[in-house]
Amino acid sequence: MDVSVEHASNLGRRVKVEIPADRVKQTIDDKIRRVGENAHVPGFRPGKAPTHVLFQRYGDQVRHEAASELIQSVYPEALEQAEINPAGQPEIEMGEISRDAPLTFTASVEVYPAIELQGLDSLTVERPSTSVSDEDVENTIERLQQRAATRETVERPAAQGDQVTVDYIGRKNGEKFDGGSAEDVTVELGSNYFLADLEESLYGKSAGDHYTIDITFPEDYQDDDLAGQPASLEVTVKRVEVDVPASLDEEFITGMGIEEGTPEALRREVRKSLEDETQNAIDTRVKTQIMDAIYEANPIDVPESMVAQEIEAIRGEAKKNLPEGMQNDQETLKAVLPDSALRDQAVKRVALGLLLSQIISDYEIEVDKARVDAKIDQMAASYGDQADEIRNYYQQNPQMIDGLQAMVMEEQVVEKLLENATVTDKPMSMDDLLTEHNQPSGA
Repeated sequence: MDVSVEHASNLGRRVKVEIPADRVKQTIDDKIRRVGENAHVPGFRPGKAPTHVLFQRYGDQVRHEAASELIQSVYPEALEQAEINPAGQPEIEMGEISRDAPLTFTASVEVYPAIELQGLDSLTVERPSTSVSDEDVENTIERLQQRAATRETVERPAAQGDQVTVDYIGRKNGEKFDGGSAEDVTVELGSNYFLADLEESLYGKSAGDHYTIDITFPEDYQDDDLAGQPASLEVTVKRVEVDVPASLDEEFITGMGIEEGTPEALRREVRKSLEDETQNAIDTRVKTQIMDAIYEANPIDVPESMVAQEIEAIRGEAKKNLPEGMQNDQETLKAVLPDSALRDQAVKRVALGLLLSQIISDYEIEVDKARVDAKIDQMAASYGDQADEIRNYYQQNPQMIDGLQAMVMEEQVVEKLLENATVTDKPMSMDDLLTEHNQPSGA
């Protein structure tokens, strides 16, 4: 078998293969013989039709099946002979197939880039330095109480933060206008959500107040006929309400999943949760810096076939945030999330995957199975009585295990690179760290 290779591009290869005529002839003859064993040809008993008749009747089909079989069989041999490690599936161009001639085909395929890692001994990292204070714990508990707040009516003038329910009638030049009237509209004072003139007029008003104010619609108002125009609003205040935070009592605390039901137990759980979240944010920030530094120091070409696959993976992740009706409409998905918008992120992901694989190989890092088991135990523990069931689910699901192993391996790579990195601590408040950590990112 003759094999030659052409460089079509930096990563593109055209592997030209010629399969000897005797191998082609043997494959075709074997296939025609198998066809003949069961063929029903008019004028001949089953299995007794002459070979030349079989070729007349089934020749084209047999030759194409033989060519496909030969290419599938020979392609791995050709890659090995050419010392090529393909990064995706090939595009095959096949020549004519004849029983008495060699079969030639060309496989166009991309290869993985050759990587010589640079800059791993000069990485610099700013590691956030923070701790969870008593004030952080109390602020978090207050936010939890606020989320469970109940709304109560108050008999006093409206103030900042109150919810004021009103009816209003809008007039322009003394005449009512479309969309200018509404009932039971709730305005939160200080939210700056409604017309500024209306919201400002509600401060100090009480239930039952009825008044008229002059307003001017903003220049960028959505209705062009009203934008920048003066008008009046006849306002009736129906009620003033406040959000009353939940009491820090046993009912509230047990409702948060704290069986002990005491404020002290809640504070312990909140502190532990904040410490875990803070550590995760620190680890993520450090990992991101390491990954960005590796990527910047090692620019590499990446196979387009891998980029295309990664674009589809990113689109699959992103579609979960779209309306349900759009999630399975491929044409709409590609219009909303076009390849061009996802390409940079996909290229970076593919490049980092290849670079990490090279680091793992160069440093001979093996996944720590004990850490994988510990992660399974950690996740299972959060399910309480179902912990054993969750643990078994992970252990019996190869895809889940593969995902956890990849996560652990990434952690081990970061830890290895940190051994030679210059790390400086950067003081940072817990709120700033977690706010930054929870912001959406395209990286």
